[in-house]
Amino acid sequence: MTIDAQGPTEAVGPAAPRSAAHAATRAPARDTEPAPATGSRGWWAFAGRAAPVLGWLITLVIAVNLGQGAYGQLTESERSVGMFEAIGYPASAVLLIGVLQAVAVVLYVVPWTAFLGGLLLTAYLGGAVAAHIRLEDSLSHTLMPVLYAVGVWAALFLRSERIRWAVLTGR
Repeated sequence: MTIDAQGPTEAVGPAAPRSAAHAATRAPARDTEPAPATGSRGWWAFAGRAAPVLGWLITLVIAVNLGQGAYGQLTESERSVGMFEAIGYPASAVLLIGVLQAVAVVLYVVPWTAFLGGLLLTAYLGGAVAAHIRLEDSLSHTLMPVLYAVGVWAALFLRSERIRWAVLTGR
């Protein structure tokens, strides 16, 4: 059995324009033409779309750099062992710290565990700052882990709407 009559489920909309002049003055339909992006509303819309992309780019750069360091420690390269011995750590600590760094980087990259990864990377980088201070390294060497930590949290801020909301509202 088919029903030919249109029932109450038909779409009800404005009547079709009767003349060309009337069609020119009628506002465009919402789903055919987007509103022009002007003023601050357009900027916020762009920033809302661009922020996660920029956050993921920063995340990628940080993860690759810290991942390379973790790889050197996991393979116990001569360079990594030499740097750890210069700091005063035994060569046996290189592998353990490499595992901790690699786990933190992986947790940071995975969206569901990114906050925990950010916390662990911040702790790791804090230890790097302490080691540079202990060695009385130059200011540039000492501040590099601080800049990485700032980058970790800037990337999380940009890529996570929940973190942005928590930071901006204090809740």
